[in-house]
Amino acid sequence: MRKTTLFLIIVLSFACKRAEQPVAGARGTGTTTQAAPAPAATATVAGGSEVGQQMPAYSAPYLDGKLFSVADRKGKVVLLNLWATWCGPCRVEIPELEKMHAEYSPRGFEVVGVTVDEYPAEAIQKFADQQKMTYPIVLDPEGKLANLFETTVIPTTVLLDRSGKIVWKHQGPVMAKDPELMKALEEALKS
Repeated sequence: MRKTTLFLIIVLSFACKRAEQPVAGARGTGTTTQAAPAPAATATVAGGSEVGQQMPAYSAPYLDGKLFSVADRKGKVVLLNLWATWCGPCRVEIPELEKMHAEYSPRGFEVVGVTVDEYPAEAIQKFADQQKMTYPIVLDPEGKLANLFETTVIPTTVLLDRSGKIVWKHQGPVMAKDPELMKALEEALKS
């Protein structure tokens, strides 16, 4: 039992690579293998995606089809979380993201989950309902945000201040009480 628990902790501490990953069938029929979208070799990043840089322009549809745009979020502190339903560490961090969203949203904070899953919106919504996800979810099956973040690792998360500047970036699961994240979040909320 101890070896199994230790093994699971080690496995979950590593982030998922965006490559072939086993996922539950979108229509509830068995398990399939899905190749996650690979970053485009010619992608250009206007402004970069590192801490201290302005977040590049980015938009994608929400689950309901309305358009999410980083530019429209200016004035809010936004945690952009790149994830997928088949990613174990992504599933582990969902309750942490929920806690943050609930605790800090009255102060102008918003978690936005950006999924790279290639499933229809209905399948993602079903997963979100099962996981009790209340923060908004954006669909990005082409991996455009992964290209902007210059990453093949999910989860990858960035925190944007009210002006849209990246103030924190992390590869791997987010823990809500991470000291560096909490410091960056509090400073961003004060601005």
